[in-house]
Amino acid sequence: MKDIKAVFDIGNDFIKATVFANDNEKEIVLAKQMEPNQWMRKGKILDSEAFVQTINGIIENFVKKLWGDFIDEVFVSVSHPEGRIQRISEQKRIMKETIESEDVEHLSRVIADIANQDNQQTIKIVPVYWTIDDEKREKDPIGMQGKKLELTADVFMLPKNFYNWLLDAFERIGINVTDIIPNILGAAEVVLDYDHKDLWSVLIDLGKNQTSYVIYEEWTPLAYGIIPLGWEDVTKDISIGLQVDIKEAEHIKKTNGVILIEGEAVPQNSSMDIHFLSDIISARYEEIFEKIQDHLVKLDRDGRLPGGVFLIGGAAKMSNIDLLAKNIFKLATFFGKDTKLNMGELSSNIQIINVLWTYVRWSKFGEVRRTKFKMNFDVIGKFGKRVKDLF
Repeated sequence: MKDIKAVFDIGNDFIKATVFANDNEKEIVLAKQMEPNQWMRKGKILDSEAFVQTINGIIENFVKKLWGDFIDEVFVSVSHPEGRIQRISEQKRIMKETIESEDVEHLSRVIADIANQDNQQTIKIVPVYWTIDDEKREKDPIGMQGKKLELTADVFMLPKNFYNWLLDAFERIGINVTDIIPNILGAAEVVLDYDHKDLWSVLIDLGKNQTSYVIYEEWTPLAYGIIPLGWEDVTKDISIGLQVDIKEAEHIKKTNGVILIEGEAVPQNSSMDIHFLSDIISARYEEIFEKIQDHLVKLDRDGRLPGGVFLIGGAAKMSNIDLLAKNIFKLATFFGKDTKLNMGELSSNIQIINVLWTYVRWSKFGEVRRTKFKMNFDVIGKFGKRVKDLF
């Protein structure tokens, strides 16, 4: 086996970890585990020691399963309610007959410098497209003729204190993180295939404390967004609306929660006012979807995405949420699934699907650095701060 990589997805609800490998050109899962994350709330760290112990416990279980196998690299995928996604464009004059790698690198450095913000850590800069002489858009401009080159890139950022804490938590148990991948960036690559991106689509990742989304148009991400609302807000609404304890509200949401669509029958044997409960739940999801709809209106794309709406994330498991989204967006709506790897249950689980692309991305673009996977293992190559590592 080769290309053995461990991926940790750090969410406010669960820590999900998976070990992937390539066996005779086929992608396989060697181990997987999901543990509750009770030590983060809205991206804030409540108990760093307990978090480290949870990560270490997952590693111990992987060691028992893998024995003498090697891990090439370790990656972290993450989303955060206070994360930022900013689109930046910069240009330069071309001094020679054709565009050279030096021109590309110069603009990349300029974008990286501009992206720096107080209290924010840039974790990824993704080129969207290059524009030559204000007209021709290209994915790779090197070798082409032109007088002016412009780079448009998306900059993904996390709060700096959270970023530093995350790396420190892994380092305390001997793990150097090779890279950190924004969840919405990875999810888009594994869920949306060529036709979905070409036909215009929106992918919505509904989490515990935040909702992330990306809008695609003609194979290019038209816009990204983060809304600091999610699954936990629904629980709070139920607690207030039904006047019950927050833990009971969570139980009610999981056992009786449903979004009723007009004309839908209600179970007769229910001791709860399902209509009232549905109204509480629907109101919060409607607020989230309408914020995304407002963004589509600003882009003049509301009701004009023939590729449809794709839902993923733990909060997308609410019954009838796809029908609610269809009513609000007036677009075909689907639950996202893996279109790249075909890895059984992992490929259809909307709660953990984003970890797949974290592995796929680095199987294609990452550098392989082998290391023994043992109790206190060390992955060579800490997440770099150089410009080329951000792109």
